[in-house]
Amino acid sequence: MQRIDLKPVRANRRQSRRTDQHHKLLLLFTLIVTIGFAFPRLIWATHVGYTLIAFLLTQVMVGDSDAPSWSDKIYRGLGGIAIAAMWVWLLTPVELIYSGVPLALSWSVLVSWSIIRLVKRLASEPVVNESLLIGATAGYLHIGITAGLVMSALETIQPGSFEPLVVESIHGSNVLATAEVFSSINYFSFVCLTTVGFGDINPILPLARMVSIGTSVAGPLYLAAVMGVLIGRFAAKPVFSDKRKEQQNKATKK
Repeated sequence: MQRIDLKPVRANRRQSRRTDQHHKLLLLFTLIVTIGFAFPRLIWATHVGYTLIAFLLTQVMVGDSDAPSWSDKIYRGLGGIAIAAMWVWLLTPVELIYSGVPLALSWSVLVSWSIIRLVKRLASEPVVNESLLIGATAGYLHIGITAGLVMSALETIQPGSFEPLVVESIHGSNVLATAEVFSSINYFSFVCLTTVGFGDINPILPLARMVSIGTSVAGPLYLAAVMGVLIGRFAAKPVFSDKRKEQQNKATKK
């Protein structure tokens, strides 16, 4: 009787467990960022959360990618640049307004690239399961908090970008010391992401308006892509179930 090689099955199970752990960690780190903004005294925790998110996406989860090696190397480098740019921005005096430019550029590219990779990763899941839903939720939150970070940098680059918010600057103080106002900016980023539009905060300058519009477009696009993946997996579920039963029957006949 022909023996069935179970090594691929075991490898798939290990890969599935690793993917599940990565999605849970990504959701945990995004929740750390969002919860930190609710408590001004814990504002430092939000930026630790940003660091962990970038590290997880670009240094850990990249190992499971099917992308070319050169693409993974660029992605890893982008993650390091984004983390360094954020902390340089946080620790420089508010008067150095252009310190936020590298942050805005690097994190904008990072979130776009990360979401594309995450959607492809979710699309590779054979069925709708807990891991897929957790990953999809984490990706949506990731767009919102990154948009908030970029908007915060924009407010220091062009003060008065968002009204009625004001970044109170004490001469010689760094951005981290005046970061409480960023809680309101992150709230506004999720208002844009969900296209709610309460109207209590308004983008005033042209660049702030363009970033707000981009965030408002990204939210529905992401939901449409994820819904397409979910519907496709539900439609294909009987096929995958039949294949799984066939593999189980072969294994029992061993």
